[in-house]
Amino acid sequence: MSMPFLFLIALCLHLALCLHFAAPAHAEKRTVGVDVPASAQEIAEALRNNGWISWLIHDRDDIDIVIGPGAEGDAVVRVRPLPIDDATASLLEGLPVRLGEDLLELDGTVYRKPQHTLGVRLPNADKPTWVVSGFRMDRVAELARQVLLKEAGVRMWGRPNEPFEYIVQGSRWLERSGNWHKAEHGLTVDPEERNDFPERDAYYDGMVTLPGRALELKAPPELAEMPEVRQLAQQLDAATQAMAQRVPVELEAPIRLVVERDHVAQGRHLGRIGEAVLADDGAVHIMYQEQDVDAFRHRIAEALIRRAGLDDDLRPWFREGAALWLSRGWYGRDFDEWLPIFATARLLPTFEQLNVAARQEDASAPLWVPPAAHLVASTAGETLLQKLANAPAAAKLKQRLTSLARLPKSAAPKRTQRDLPFLDGISFAMLNRLDGGYHAPSVNPRLAQLTDLGANAVSLMPFAYQPSATQPELRFADDRPTSETDIGVLYAARRAHAAGFEVLWKPHIWISSESWPGDIEMSDEASWSAWWDSYRRYIAHHAFLAEWAGCSLYSIGVELGRTVGREREWNELIASVRLLFSGAVTYSGNWHDDYELVPFWDQLDFVGVDAYFPLAESEKASPEAITRGARAVADRLRRDSERFGKPILLTEIGYAARTGAWVDPHQEGGTFSEAHQALAYRALFDALGRPDWLRGVFAWKVFTAERGRPDQPDFRFLGRQAEAAVRDYFTPPTPASGSRLTSQ
Repeated sequence: MSMPFLFLIALCLHLALCLHFAAPAHAEKRTVGVDVPASAQEIAEALRNNGWISWLIHDRDDIDIVIGPGAEGDAVVRVRPLPIDDATASLLEGLPVRLGEDLLELDGTVYRKPQHTLGVRLPNADKPTWVVSGFRMDRVAELARQVLLKEAGVRMWGRPNEPFEYIVQGSRWLERSGNWHKAEHGLTVDPEERNDFPERDAYYDGMVTLPGRALELKAPPELAEMPEVRQLAQQLDAATQAMAQRVPVELEAPIRLVVERDHVAQGRHLGRIGEAVLADDGAVHIMYQEQDVDAFRHRIAEALIRRAGLDDDLRPWFREGAALWLSRGWYGRDFDEWLPIFATARLLPTFEQLNVAARQEDASAPLWVPPAAHLVASTAGETLLQKLANAPAAAKLKQRLTSLARLPKSAAPKRTQRDLPFLDGISFAMLNRLDGGYHAPSVNPRLAQLTDLGANAVSLMPFAYQPSATQPELRFADDRPTSETDIGVLYAARRAHAAGFEVLWKPHIWISSESWPGDIEMSDEASWSAWWDSYRRYIAHHAFLAEWAGCSLYSIGVELGRTVGREREWNELIASVRLLFSGAVTYSGNWHDDYELVPFWDQLDFVGVDAYFPLAESEKASPEAITRGARAVADRLRRDSERFGKPILLTEIGYAARTGAWVDPHQEGGTFSEAHQALAYRALFDALGRPDWLRGVFAWKVFTAERGRPDQPDFRFLGRQAEAAVRDYFTPPTPASGSRLTSQ
């Protein structure tokens, strides 16, 4: 996949998260001031260092943003954590708003939960002026960012199209908002406002409670009646009692465990999704899956630590480690059992990495929490309080962590020996929307469509974000439901397996600033070392999850052409992955830049190619010329299979519905033509056939839910003429022979 193609994919997959530029061309320069008091510099830093703000604004020559105490501009966002000062309170006079020390009030309705924030546009100010306030600085910073981008002319995805002048937010998808309405006695709220809170309240009020001594489970009636859910309530109640004694903490009221209907409801109400999410009010919200009980217990343990008032005594990784020491189980094993594997794979974190005030953007909880739990376990004391009282000096903890590297070497897991069919695969791309992502129920009917198409495999594609191709700043995209979260990819993999699909787990890197992964190249060895440290962790993190999900195939990279010459680092990465993942492993090489230059194919199970080979040079090429070009591509791939001594897997093939789709298959845009898209697909499929050297294809692409207009010149093929071409290839008239893939 070449640079323009990946950049367009980045736009399709990720810009939908964040923006529609609204500023007109040649607009007069405008300044937005964000007035943050000196006492709230956490918020100022969160806004200054926010990658989305800098990326969305950096190419705009019509906007300046100034952040700091007393900042002014053509528009102003005044950020004031509670309790607000008298000067700010005076600005709100005449509005149906009250900001007290322990409440936000709008038109007589009081909001007291820690996650609640409020934004108000002052109706009589001489320029657009907002006041943003709330209880928690991170939530205030999040709403301030949305208001800032609104005033900068950038519309955040997921916002209603209509304007708003006030907003109370419980999460990104749970809000009350509208425009000020003139009434007889002054301003009041919009009679046609959006208000999600009553629906949320009715949802939870309708749940059935299963009481217990230490834990009460609440679930929708249809789930509460399930015997396995009732049994879960009893098991977790007993586990909660046992863990509470080891803190110790007296439970005046039981921990609440809320079973959500789906991850969409979980995300809408909490702003986060996961196997188990600890809400701001101390309740643990889960989506019931029998295999996730370890995650439920771990999050309940964290809730107990919060109940005991120990949050401030533990840094984030040690808090999670302490919770794991209480709950023990980690992805199906006792946490101690993972330590030799991580040590052998050289994936243990350093003490400095664990001893931080905030979690890093390239950190891996699956890999780092067990070592943190080991440090807690190795500290003297029978209870967590005793361990905190006996906490050794940092040098001692560092020594204990370092000693884990001397654990006996762990063997790689037994390789999967079963045969896999010829892979009639679909690149299953996530629609970056709460109700349509990998985690959403909409995945199920979409997979049914793919079954009807004849597909038997899907690739799932988590992303990491790298702001620059030359800077080693990898950020794992797992922070919100509209990105490819770990739990979202895991949920999609489980749904795919249940529907009979093989799954290729295929992590990508998204580069901003009109770049692509093939540009990644560091300028010095120190930067290379930092990049590989993050990248190895990223790939190992997802290999761990792919194994947990039971996937049969894994890709260790996608189109990283300028890195493939660093054979030592790749061999070390492959060895680490082999310790975590028991299925077949490949690398997804770029058709143009790198797959024929890769020196480590001998370490992998097959040669992966993102195969956007041109079939002809002219948009007006004849069908005969396109057929000749497709045959030349097939011959080239056959020869490469012979040269490398490995079967070929086309990890991506695709053509956009555009005129001359066969000329630059990696590109979208241009004049819409579904006929040309179908012609290119048929030519390549006819040339490839299903020979022994070819082990499958993954057609690019199908989204997890419907998106966009049907006449856009993009890579979608469902509902277009190309769908029949894909269907015909996936369901050949006679059984294919000799097309078996064995993971050895």
